Amino acid sequence: MTDKSIQELAVNVGLSVEKLLEQVKEAGLPQNKADDKITTQQQDTLVNHLKKSHGQDLGHAGKITLKRKTTSTAKVASTSGKPKTINVEVRKKHTFAKPDPEQIKAEALAKAEAQAKERAHEKSREDAERKHRDESESKAKATLDAMRAAQHKKEVASASPKAEVVVKRKSTNKPIVKVAKPAETAEQKKAREAQTAQLKATEEAARRKAAEEAQQRTLEQMRKMASKYSSDETTTTIRVVDDSPLAAGLVGQAYEDSFAKEDREIKRGGGTKDTRGQKKGGRRGQEEQSFSHNPHKRGLKTSQANKHGFEKPVKKQIYDVEIGETIVVADLAQKMAVKVREVIKTLMKMGELVTQNQAIDQDTAALVVEEMGHNPVLVSETQAEDNLLEAAEEARGEQTTRPPVVTIMGHVDHGKTSLLDRIRRSKVAAGEAGGITQHIGAYHVKTDKGIITFLDTPGHAAFTAMRSRGAKATDIVVLVVAADDGVMPQTAEAIDHARAAGTPIIVAINKMDKESADPDRVLNELTAKQIVPEQWGGDVPVAMVSAHSGAGIDELLDLISIQAEMLELKASTEGAAQGVVIESRIDKGRGAVTSILVQNGTLHIGDLVLAGSSHGRVRAMSDENGKRIKSAGPSIPVEILGLPDAPMAGDEVLVVNDEKKAREVADARADRERQKRLERQSAMRLENIMASMGKKDIPAVNIVLKTDVRGTLEALTVALNDLSTDEVKVRIIGSGVGAITESDVTLAESSDGVLLGFNVRADATARQKSDQDGIDIRYYSIIYELIDDVKNAMSGKLAPEHRETILGVAQVREVFRSSKFGAAAGCMVMEGVIHRNKPIRVLRDDVVVFQGELESLRRYKEVVEEVRAGMECGLAVKGYNDIKELDKIEVYDVQEVKRSL
Repeated sequence: MTDKSIQELAVNVGLSVEKLLEQVKEAGLPQNKADDKITTQQQDTLVNHLKKSHGQDLGHAGKITLKRKTTSTAKVASTSGKPKTINVEVRKKHTFAKPDPEQIKAEALAKAEAQAKERAHEKSREDAERKHRDESESKAKATLDAMRAAQHKKEVASASPKAEVVVKRKSTNKPIVKVAKPAETAEQKKAREAQTAQLKATEEAARRKAAEEAQQRTLEQMRKMASKYSSDETTTTIRVVDDSPLAAGLVGQAYEDSFAKEDREIKRGGGTKDTRGQKKGGRRGQEEQSFSHNPHKRGLKTSQANKHGFEKPVKKQIYDVEIGETIVVADLAQKMAVKVREVIKTLMKMGELVTQNQAIDQDTAALVVEEMGHNPVLVSETQAEDNLLEAAEEARGEQTTRPPVVTIMGHVDHGKTSLLDRIRRSKVAAGEAGGITQHIGAYHVKTDKGIITFLDTPGHAAFTAMRSRGAKATDIVVLVVAADDGVMPQTAEAIDHARAAGTPIIVAINKMDKESADPDRVLNELTAKQIVPEQWGGDVPVAMVSAHSGAGIDELLDLISIQAEMLELKASTEGAAQGVVIESRIDKGRGAVTSILVQNGTLHIGDLVLAGSSHGRVRAMSDENGKRIKSAGPSIPVEILGLPDAPMAGDEVLVVNDEKKAREVADARADRERQKRLERQSAMRLENIMASMGKKDIPAVNIVLKTDVRGTLEALTVALNDLSTDEVKVRIIGSGVGAITESDVTLAESSDGVLLGFNVRADATARQKSDQDGIDIRYYSIIYELIDDVKNAMSGKLAPEHRETILGVAQVREVFRSSKFGAAAGCMVMEGVIHRNKPIRVLRDDVVVFQGELESLRRYKEVVEEVRAGMECGLAVKGYNDIKELDKIEVYDVQEVKRSL
């Protein structure tokens, strides 16, 4: 390191002069211009300052600094009254240092001593409380004994002498001695009666007060019920029945006149009328009166028994009618408590002719509800699903820290799976076709830093949908970039997916053991993609690793653990399990096998699982290594058996208790998928047919596609549909998961399509039928090979391109006219060759005035086939006599060129 100027140092480190001067100023150095010299010692001072600012203090090797910056926008009110948008930037910086073992030991000893003192203090406090409680109980017992003794003495002192009375039994002559009370005096009797009267008066007053309060509550309830059905023009009469004697004089005014009249008739024995209007009396009336000894009660009960419990409401009921995306007319009428014909009549007034079993859309149903005077409540088609999710969230317990979910992303052959193999000590890449990951693999790894769940996504550009789904289910993205290759197109796609999901990124520069490794070039290319590493003042951690040698793996795990600690990932292990489908496939021996990443709660064997449009009970559950397990908590990937069919990768998984609700939600989702499929298939409607009239049919490549898992099927479907152009289309007429069957061959034959199988084979019946019908079945194990073959098939459907080549140009110098031959032109060939049997154009002032062919081509008197540049010739244009001097004769040729995508 030698003395350099600020300008030279900035060029060497790859920074701008302004940034370097800012760092020099922060380090306390005197340089402030680009031409100032900086010595070697000052450069060391600058390096030490930068290392300290990034947490790489030389005096403390176990110190790591992690920075994070988030930006957002906020709207604030301005003086003009219009909201103003401002940018908000939040910067976080955490420095983690590995503590000294001696310090940890000292802190542990101090903590143990403090706990011992705390236990001793707690024990002494409990002893004091126990002693105080015993003393209080003994004092209370002594006081109670003293009170009982005083009461006993008082009773003995107040008692008068008793006399003995001898009584003989009838059966025996043995006397029995009884103690008789002496006769009380008049004063004692008067005091006792006064005391008894006072007690009865108190009890009567309390009972009367309680009865009045109960009666008041009854009146208030009846008024509320009456006001519910009353209008401003109608006076509501409250009818009250009370069996208490006290109510007879309190609520007489609250009865209807007719009710009181009926009561009087019952008392006179005149009977009453039943609900059918027939008079009842005599014996039956007496029988009804015999239910109570109280005449007033008897009259009230009989009258109430002959009246309806509810009167007809005076005011019309207004209902809140819930309306989904579609609703059947009969169900809509039932919700409004009206007859179906009323709803149909209203729809006919609106110009809709429907039947009671026909479904109408949400907007039409809302207009009908408003027209009939009710309140429409628009309900989303996912209302049932939202209710299930809310019920599951309410049952959640306390949240605890969960393991992070890390997605490995990057370009093809940059070592993503190999890096994961090094971490989990296994060889997965050896089982992948061509060394390329074709599916999403999920693994949870127990490391020294805790449990980490890894998602290994495919690396080819065709797997964009699968890689995007992996980013949505993850907490942290590890971007793997090869040190000898740099940033590639799929690397940029991975960055875009991670940013779209709002997921923090950790860069792992792999293959550092190679001689051609150039990490500085990789960092420069990442900076161009706005991924600024921490070493250069950014907020993205970078780890230099080698999947082959294992170097840098511990540093990468440290960065993942620190990032997870900053994110404060929480989940509850209680309540119904909730997660996402990672992958699904059809196994010939076991049925539908679904890989699930649990995100909340705990999944148990026997739980009723709702995944997409499928629902079923978990019959068996295993981890990624095939080991049987009974439960799985948050951030743990598992494979389950029990679903009737394979759900789509990315579908939400929820454990529910009610099988009926699960079936309803699954059926609703299946209906939505069916409706979308029908909409796609019914693209040729009347307006499309009218628009396509007069146009040439667009050629298409029909494909029947079968794959081994759902994720691959989804990725291939997206990739093949993206190949379609305006001139040739890709039409997937059939797709599915599992082996190729006879029905697939029949479908390919009837639609003149091709049958493609990815990691699947045709069964014996399908092979036999394909041989009979001459249907070619193509098998693939690498996705981009399948895509390339489909491209070639589409290229064969393209119309050939017609390319025009100008062969020669001749200028007319003189025109000779003849009655026998018409006009003949004497020409000079300016460039190229004039051919006799090629098409020509006549140009006048460089504008085409005629297009046709030559009738004759002569040189002197001889007929020739061609005349080259610089030579004179005579020619006649077939069917054109208006040729003039200085016109140009252009000879050209048209060639057909095959096109390819």
